[in-house]
Amino acid sequence: MSRPPLVRPRARAWLPWHPAVLPLRGNRVRGPGLGPFLLRAATVFDHGATNNRITVGPGFRNRGLVVMVVGHGNELRIGADVAWGGLITLYGDGLVVEIGDRCDAKGVRLIAHHADVRIGADCLLAKGIEVRSSDIHKLRDRASGERLNPPAPVAIGRHVWVASGAFIGKGVTVPDGCVVGARAVLTRPFTEPDCVLAGQPARVVRQGVVWER
Repeated sequence: MSRPPLVRPRARAWLPWHPAVLPLRGNRVRGPGLGPFLLRAATVFDHGATNNRITVGPGFRNRGLVVMVVGHGNELRIGADVAWGGLITLYGDGLVVEIGDRCDAKGVRLIAHHADVRIGADCLLAKGIEVRSSDIHKLRDRASGERLNPPAPVAIGRHVWVASGAFIGKGVTVPDGCVVGARAVLTRPFTEPDCVLAGQPARVVRQGVVWER
């Protein structure tokens, strides 16, 4: 009796992710001092990711930050004297995630999914915050097939305080000097600086404020 043909298992990548301590496929983590070393140990690239760049400024303090990158030619730029904790995910090609100088975050989930996220200098972000530039899952009009919720960039200005549990979604702009209240849900861009934004959905509840650390 003849034996059945041998079916070989489908080849798999050696690792689905590779850590940044292995400088493969043009993926790099760079910067002065100890900061890049600390972030390199907490960063992974998708097995097929290429030519991604992470730049860390001087004085970086890792508060439990994990970085995951999927795609090609993306950039994560972290400024000087930044202390950051949580998760940063870049998913796409040619994305930019920028965190300005002297920012402080204690546990933020930041997802850049096919659109950029930029955070200005001197910002303070509390625990349990989620910032995302896409809903990830697609919502379409049944008749036309048009996507109703495309990704859109997120921009948080300078000296913005975001309180715990807030959600900042795709296409949102938070102007300079604003305060985002606890568990606020931001789903649209705002234009007036130095305001308190609160509620679900968020609205301007006070104008002309100044906050201090």
